[in-house]
Amino acid sequence: MLYRKISCLVLMMILVSTVSGQVNDWTNGTGNGRWMDPNNWSSGVVPGPGTGNTRINPDTNADPNNLMGLTIGVGEIAITDAADNWGPEWGLTLNIEGGSLTSSGFIGLVSVGGETNPCAINLGADGSGGWLDLINFLVGDSWWWHGGPYVTYNQESGTAIIRDYLWMGGKVNLYGGTMYVFNGVSMASVGQPADICTLNIEGGTLMLPLIATADNPDTPEDETVDFATVVQGWIADGYCVAYGGTGEIVTEELESWTKVTAIPEAPEPEDPNAI
Repeated sequence: MLYRKISCLVLMMILVSTVSGQVNDWTNGTGNGRWMDPNNWSSGVVPGPGTGNTRINPDTNADPNNLMGLTIGVGEIAITDAADNWGPEWGLTLNIEGGSLTSSGFIGLVSVGGETNPCAINLGADGSGGWLDLINFLVGDSWWWHGGPYVTYNQESGTAIIRDYLWMGGKVNLYGGTMYVFNGVSMASVGQPADICTLNIEGGTLMLPLIATADNPDTPEDETVDFATVVQGWIADGYCVAYGGTGEIVTEELESWTKVTAIPEAPEPEDPNAI
């Protein structure tokens, strides 16, 4: 029952924010765009245990370098504090190219962007691979923020692990690699239309739970439904497409997972009489 979960999430968010008021802001002071450079952070240290909330927002200082996105490169291991991670926000981009980002914070990563200053999170571009490991992943508008749905998550290779929920209020493109979502997906989490909130699967794989809990406040007990049925509902409503809408979504129930992949549209047969 998602409505109860959201109430608990908001309460936990307040408690975490109360405990951890410290914020480490991205400044890109060196201009090199490297996450692992301590001189690119307001606290003078790379985010980690004891550094508090991490914020990647272009409005936190007047340095024009801050408008440049940030990159976690090959072999680099980024581990944030057990607090919220806000960003990228309002026009910035986060690239994970062969490195890893792990957050044990309740808000593992929340990204919001506007129509004129959209945001992107890119994992494994050009086959570089990488690792993203979060508790909750909030893409675009959600219970956290309304008014910033223009966020796109692109995964070309590598592995993403979402240990609780994927909250979708923007776009997710799975071009390669595998995304595991342990507990569920809140699709169009605050009622976004399908042209803003779309799950597009091309060469990637989405692994979902076998069973989803239906949100029905009129019943005293949780109602459950298999996740393959949930995915079919997304497809019918236009929220889940294959190859931008030209292919076909395929679901397969495994021992512990619902596997979601896509097959491209079959090419037109050649005309044997064509010259």
